[in-house]
Order: sequence, then C-alpha cells, then structure tokens
Amino acid sequence: MQFADVIASLQERHMTLTKSASTEHNEWESLEAEYLHWLNKFPDRPELLFQLGTYYMQRDKRGLAIALIERSVNCGALGAGPYLNIAAAYKQDHNDEKAMEYYKKALEESEKNPPPGSVNKDKAFALHGIGSIYVNAGQPALCKLWSERALAVDPDDRHAMWNKGLAHLELGEWEEGFRIYDTAGFDPGGIMPTERKLKTYGGLPKWDGTPGQTVVTYGEQGVGDEIMFASMIPDLMKDCKVIIDCDHRIEKMLNRSFPELEAVYPTSDVNAPFPWKADHKIDAYVPMGSLGRHYRKKAGDFPKVAYLKADPEKIEIWGQHVASLPKGLNVGLSWAGGLKKTRFDKRTIVLDHLQPLLETKGVNFISLQYHKWAADEVARVGSRIGVPIYHWGDAIADYEDTAGLLMNLDLVITVNTSLHHLAGSLGVKQWCMTPVMCAWRYGVSGPSPWYGNCEMYRQKKDGEWKGVIKRAADDLAKMVQASERVAA
Repeated sequence: MQFADVIASLQERHMTLTKSASTEHNEWESLEAEYLHWLNKFPDRPELLFQLGTYYMQRDKRGLAIALIERSVNCGALGAGPYLNIAAAYKQDHNDEKAMEYYKKALEESEKNPPPGSVNKDKAFALHGIGSIYVNAGQPALCKLWSERALAVDPDDRHAMWNKGLAHLELGEWEEGFRIYDTAGFDPGGIMPTERKLKTYGGLPKWDGTPGQTVVTYGEQGVGDEIMFASMIPDLMKDCKVIIDCDHRIEKMLNRSFPELEAVYPTSDVNAPFPWKADHKIDAYVPMGSLGRHYRKKAGDFPKVAYLKADPEKIEIWGQHVASLPKGLNVGLSWAGGLKKTRFDKRTIVLDHLQPLLETKGVNFISLQYHKWAADEVARVGSRIGVPIYHWGDAIADYEDTAGLLMNLDLVITVNTSLHHLAGSLGVKQWCMTPVMCAWRYGVSGPSPWYGNCEMYRQKKDGEWKGVIKRAADDLAKMVQASERVAA
C-alpha cells in the first residue's frame, strides 16, 4: 500500500467517527492503534504527525496534540492548518495568550501559502479564531470586529457567524443575535455540531414559526440552559401544540408547570431513542434556543416572571428542615460552577474567600453546592471560621428536592451555574456573583436579561472577587437589619 493510500484511509476513518460523534471507545482506540502503527514506520511524515495530533486534540490530550503538530511543522508541514490546530488546543485549555499567538501565525501563513480554491478558508479560520478569543471575555465588540473580517473573506464561515451571533447576544442585540444563533450553531457539512445538540426526530422539518402545528421542542445544551430557554415555552404554547423532550432531571417540573402541554418526555440526550414519536402526529421540531428567534427580539419581550413550579410536597418536607434552624435569614449558597471547558476557573470562588459574607450575623447558610467534595469543604471552612454551613446532600441530589428547598429560602447567593437558572425560574430572590468573562446569558452589564428576581454582582476586574464579596456582605447585613426591624 502506498503511503498516500494509508493517509487517505486513516482520514476517511477519522472523518467517519467525527461526523457520527461516536462515543464508542473501542472504535477510537482502534484508530489510535493504527495511527501509532504507521507512526512507528514513518515517524517523520508531517501529514501523519498532523493527523495524529488532531486525533489527540479530539481525545482531550492537548499537550500531546500540540507536541505532535509542532513536530509536523518541523518535519515540513506547510500552510496554516498546523498553527490553527495548535491555537485551538491552547484555546481549549484557556491559554488565550498562546492561542492568540498561534492564530496570528496561522493568519500570516494563510497569506503566504494560501490553500487552493477561490476562497482562502485558512485565512477566514484564523480571523474567526482571533474573534473567538473575545467570546465570553467581556469584549463582544472585538468579537464582532474579527468575525466580520472573517466573513468578508468567507461569507459561508459558520464559525465566524456563530461567534458574531454570540457577540450580538452578549450586547443584548436580541433580534440579530437569535437570528444567527438559530442557524449558525449547526454544521451543514454533516459533522455533529459542538455548539448545540442536533436532533431532527427522524427527519422532521424545522419549525419556521407557522402557528397551529404540533411541535416538539428539545433541550439542546446543559440543564441550566434548558431551564432558561423553558421561559419561552408559554409563548410557543400560544401558537402551537407542544411536546417537550427534556433532561430527565426536570421532566416532572415541566409537566407540573405547563399542564397544557401535549406531552413531556425525558429523552433529549442526542443519542436517546424517541419511540414516543409514533404516539403523536408531529409537524416539526425546534431546538429550545431557537425559540428566541421568534419570541425574544427585544428586551421588552423578556417577561422576567417565575414560570416553573416546585413540588408542594417537597416544599413542605424541606420547609420542616429549614424550620429547625436557628432564628434568622435562611440563605442558600453556591460558589463553584461549570466544567473545565465551560470556564470553571472563572466561575468559581474559593469558599474560604467568602469569609466576610459567611460571618454575617443573623444568617443560616445552606450549601447548595452539588459537587461530591462540597460536604467536606463546608465542614472544613465552617469549622475554621466558627460558622455552621448546613449541607443536606439529599436536597441537591435531585432537582425536585432542590426546588423544594429553594422555595423555603429568603435568598440564594450563587455564581454562574445552573442553580442561577433554577432559582430564577422559580422566582426565588437571588444574587448572582458574575465574572467579567461570563457567557452571553448573563450579559456584559446591567441586570439579568432573563430573571426579574435576580440582582447581578459583577466583577470590575478579571479574577478580582474581593469587591463583589464585600458588596454582597454589606448588602446581606442590611437585609438582616431590615428583617429584624420588621420582626420587631
């Protein structure tokens, strides 16, 4: 077999797995074994080094990916491709400075060695890569600028359009933002998109806004987004018969909150079957986030009212727990949110640093932190500062219980996590401690665009939580004083 045939075969297998978004470890490991077999034979072939590096990027082994792709350049790989992949690897690790360095190298290389064809797609990728550095970084204007430069090179660059859409949403330019969000989050080339979950339910048409149809709408991202986007379900129900395909954790809550729904099913996972489709005559599907294009065109379209209902029995059960606490305000607390890829580092506050807040007299603090280590952490910090922080594991193991507990609290103080959306949807008073580098859902300034019961406590400087904590502590002390005056 000629080496060119080997590379073509590996590329075909790799692309097939990528397009299918396969989670079969055996298939990926088999491909890796074949890559390594040929690498043993041809350790200096740049195309093989490049492809294997790309493989390791997809498998979250970014250090190895960077090393292999760098070597591919040293062994003669030309063009912007290697630099684009190295930049992407650094960006995935949130090393924005290095990512920017390599995107700029890719831009230079794309102009020196442009790819074949009338459109310099490498240049567009480098430009939209630079734009992506400013996504969720508190700099949406720069994101728009670089995205538009990419689109000037390649009007069909989906990634540039996606970034531009996010910038519009960050700025509260809702009509244009949701118009782009509705279309650019999906890959027309058949590759499973990373930005949004794609389910067409056996090839149903996408809903175009036509009233009078039976429409299935599904949770397309994390459960927090699903709760947030569910605020648009009442709008859709005014126009259509609605079936919701949701995360299993909120199935009961959606059924309880929207009794007029046609049905609710907990099968929104991208690979989950949907046998229930046979029980309905469905006209179209629509991802929940795409409802924004139809129902959230301006700030005044956001009703900012509670729309989900907790289980009355859960409210009563957790009310008894809360009633057993000492006299005072009952305040729920969450201080860590997200995963590494969704900027856990930016959305998390070290619990010890909340000491000025935790020392507020007349407050019972109840941990709402869902991580397994939370119980040990609250015990350690509470013991160190001499303040009890209550942690009821059963209350946060199930969303139904969490909602029941929230309805018994005077206030929730949380970072950017799904708890923010759950409290917002239930109408529970909350303060949201928000970093400078936040997702579009929180906006770059001003009040929460989604929830009327939420006050935003925003960082003034990236990484600096001290001012946010002091403001929250001062305001909490005033809240305690006000409650004591009312009680007297």
